[in-house]
Amino acid sequence: KPVFGLPGNPVSAMVIFDLFVTPTIRLLLGTTTPPQQQVHARLARNIASTTGREDYVQVRLETREGELWAVPVFGKSNLIYTLVHAEGMVKIPLDSNGVREGAWVTVLLH
Repeated sequence: KPVFGLPGNPVSAMVIFDLFVTPTIRLLLGTTTPPQQQVHARLARNIASTTGREDYVQVRLETREGELWAVPVFGKSNLIYTLVHAEGMVKIPLDSNGVREGAWVTVLLH
């Protein structure tokens, strides 16, 4: 029987659950359900990151002039506020030092 250990902070636990636990459970069940839903949106603000670290930033979605925008919900991983206001998350790759405002990003929906 698999056992999953999750971080204690709510945001960290949600990210790990979405990225590792859910796909593992689907695999063990043999389901053919699609992977996590995602949408493409433009980033509403710069997101800074440190090269060599993969970050997942919580975002909420807004429609502006017919386009979907991802608005970062900044907050520490121990704040449930961050999850309450987020509809998804944006992955900042290892080799990046951030993503600029206006860039197209993929939002992994919760």
